[in-house]
Amino acid sequence: MRKMLKSIEGSRRAIATVVAVLMVAGSVRAQDDNLHYESVPEATGSDWSEQPSVVGSGVDSSLPDDVLPDDGVADNPVTGAILSPDVDPATLPHFEDSYSTATACDDRPCPGYKSWCKGCERCAAAPYGVINRLIDKDHGCWAVRTDALILWRDAPPGRALVETGDAPALPFLNANQLDSTAAAGPRFSLFRGNPCTGDAWEATYLRAANFRSQRYFYASEGPFALANPGIYGNGQAQNFDQGYANLGSSLQSFEFNRHVCHGKHLRWIAGFRWVQWNEQFTLADQAPGDVVDFYQNTCVNDLYGGQIGLDAYLLSLPWLRVDSVLKAGAYYNTAVQNSIYASGPVDALTSQGVSVAGTPASCAFVGELGFTGIVPITDCLDFRIGYFGLWLSGIAQPTQQLSGQSLIPGEPIAGSLNMRGGTLVQGVSLGLEGRW
Repeated sequence: MRKMLKSIEGSRRAIATVVAVLMVAGSVRAQDDNLHYESVPEATGSDWSEQPSVVGSGVDSSLPDDVLPDDGVADNPVTGAILSPDVDPATLPHFEDSYSTATACDDRPCPGYKSWCKGCERCAAAPYGVINRLIDKDHGCWAVRTDALILWRDAPPGRALVETGDAPALPFLNANQLDSTAAAGPRFSLFRGNPCTGDAWEATYLRAANFRSQRYFYASEGPFALANPGIYGNGQAQNFDQGYANLGSSLQSFEFNRHVCHGKHLRWIAGFRWVQWNEQFTLADQAPGDVVDFYQNTCVNDLYGGQIGLDAYLLSLPWLRVDSVLKAGAYYNTAVQNSIYASGPVDALTSQGVSVAGTPASCAFVGELGFTGIVPITDCLDFRIGYFGLWLSGIAQPTQQLSGQSLIPGEPIAGSLNMRGGTLVQGVSLGLEGRW
């Protein structure tokens, strides 16, 4: 009897286990059926694309009855699928709502750049989810900037050039006194930007020419002589009565950059840049008897390299916006210098020269700093005024080549290249920005 009771008890436990397993499996299947996304059948009698979409937890009565769940619907704005009532619609991304008002536009990654092409309005006009935003070719804008640059170049490093010819000799002209007059030039920038993300591509070209510094030596102030250590090996023995010194420079640059938005007031910048700095120094003198000495050195610096930086959005008022730009990079400088010396009577000059290129050239540095105030004229046109500064180092400059060459009549010619120079170009910019 005891064995029979144990057998019945074991059978009862086995049956209970099987029933429990079946109940659990049925419950999981039921949950799975409730949570899956159901495909939306094609509407009958009209174009489904023209039917109003359902946003949030409301029910659109214009939808066919046979596609509505019994307990209500929640429309997924990304896929357009109908969700079961067990899914909370508040947890779904509603991209339409997030860009539907000007206030929402201020929450975009870079609201400081929303003026591009009326960026808020474009974001609000996009009537669909994130997938379509990624492939929308028209969801971007162009911006063109044209600026007039008025710049000054600072003087080269110190180097004695001319002194008085009487004893005791006194300094008369040093290279660090050759500050330039103002030079003008254009700057053109083209941007392709996304007003919803703040990211952009940029191409910029600028040129400034005819930086000029001149000094004259009058006979009433003479006599004069070359200051120690002379020029091209020619020293104080070559006194003169009058003459002039001239230092001219020019600058041009092209850059291609990517701007990536970071937060509400900052965009990172990374790209490629080419900078060319040309400079020429001339010293001409005349002694009694129409004897002339002519010294000239020309340096051309072509810098190629990458740069990184930032574009910061500093201030916004109803009538004024202030932006700042900081960029810097290391560059490969393919510099070359050319030296010429001519001497003799005016009608029988003899000349000789030497040219030296840097191969491989040393590393150079370029840094740029700018501040710009922007005043709106119309919705798509702004007036721009600001500060522009460009610092170059590791470049060849003419006044630093004067001691490295040997151009003495009747003696062997020798040359070298000095690339330890640097200069600062700075000034103001005035221009316009248009967007479409």
